[in-house]
Amino acid sequence: MHIEPSIIVALVLGIAVWLFMRWRSPRPKYEPMAIDLDDPLMVDALAKAKDGMAQFLRLARTNKDSALVKLRFVSSSNQVEYLWAEVLEIISDQEIGVRLLTPPVTHSGELDRLYRCDTEDIEDWQVRDDKGKLYGGFSQRAMFAIARRDGIKLPRDLLKNEYEYRDV
Repeated sequence: MHIEPSIIVALVLGIAVWLFMRWRSPRPKYEPMAIDLDDPLMVDALAKAKDGMAQFLRLARTNKDSALVKLRFVSSSNQVEYLWAEVLEIISDQEIGVRLLTPPVTHSGELDRLYRCDTEDIEDWQVRDDKGKLYGGFSQRAMFAIARRDGIKLPRDLLKNEYEYRDV
């Protein structure tokens, strides 16, 4: 049986491209934890994040390189995800420029990671100041509490982050 060399080359190239795209495609370090947005701990956390928006803007202006926001994202499969993004610029009190850090799990196809978003679209935020104190991260703190309450074991290196947060 003779196999045409061009078919073998095409097959090898196809597999190589598929492997490269799979390797290159960003994946989150931890799979997202399923959280009920109506959970009282999460409701309280998101309210604290919204109430602290003025503090976020103040901290982000002086510590822009360590400012992050959590945005609501609707993927290509019409699933809602919440993605962390780094703050690139504070355009005004109502608009910021960001770069997505957390890759969406349910999205396929091209995705521009640079965005301009309204501050009203920010679900949560966190900023590390020049002394190393971490402010915000309300939804993250709620997830730690929910995991403890529900008996979910979190990775040790993730749990270390819990003690870096400071009260606002």
